[in-house]
Amino acid sequence: MNQNDNINMYEGLASYFLPEGVLKYFEVTDFATQRTLDKDVLYTTELHIYLDERDNRTPEMKDSVSNGFGAESCLLDYPARDKKAVLHIRRRRWTMPDGTTRSVDLDKEFELKHKGTRYAKDFALFLKRANGL
Repeated sequence: MNQNDNINMYEGLASYFLPEGVLKYFEVTDFATQRTLDKDVLYTTELHIYLDERDNRTPEMKDSVSNGFGAESCLLDYPARDKKAVLHIRRRRWTMPDGTTRSVDLDKEFELKHKGTRYAKDFALFLKRANGL
């Protein structure tokens, strides 16, 4: 089995754990589990899923050149198999022909995090409902 087959297998499995639509805009680059040092928590193991933005350029950005990734941001998502789930998101930066740098505005297409939080949208809404908000 080659590396591409492994990545496709990981993405297939990850599709059951990730918020709907994530794999359309991001690809799984890695995952890891880690024990937490804090003993007074509900979940003592964390599942870390690393996601890099795919090439989501719009037609007006067709002449832009990839300029790597911006700073990683972390989102909390639903726990998975007694593990706290943390999504590590890296967004692409693009250099436009005029020298400016920009990212694709995914907010029009896809809402990954709930506004004003560090939670995945569905998980934040679940927590609100669970707390009667």
